[in-house]
Amino acid sequence: MSQEHQPRTSAPDVDNLMPASIRWAGIIAIIQSVIGLGYAVLLIIRQLQGKHDPSLVADAENSNIGWVGYGTALFFIIIFGAVILAAINMMRGRKWGRGPVAMLQMILLLISWFMFQGGAIPLAVATGLSSLLGLIFLFNPRAIAWVADHY
Repeated sequence: MSQEHQPRTSAPDVDNLMPASIRWAGIIAIIQSVIGLGYAVLLIIRQLQGKHDPSLVADAENSNIGWVGYGTALFFIIIFGAVILAAINMMRGRKWGRGPVAMLQMILLLISWFMFQGGAIPLAVATGLSSLLGLIFLFNPRAIAWVADHY
């Protein structure tokens, strides 16, 4: 029997390969998180320049407005930094990571609605479509079957 007709025993199991959609969901989450981290850097730069955004404060009269930009930036760094780590972990096929990525997509989908209501229609469409695409990638039948087999 020639080598061409012998069955391969060392071929990778196709069912155990991570679906490409999970990797794409991770890439989307990383891009979204990098944008969030960029906004955090912008807030820090503006704060260092002495510029304050009163829209970040619920009650500007009774709060220390001087630290609000730093606090919001720190919050963004923690949240989006954690999502980047989760997305990388998820893309490597590890157990932890899918939850934070899915939560970010759900939150951004809702935020896109508020952006739309606020008149930022191009940003709302981009945010809404990217988060909807991320959710579709995470929750399609092949991705769910793969996750169920590996978790």
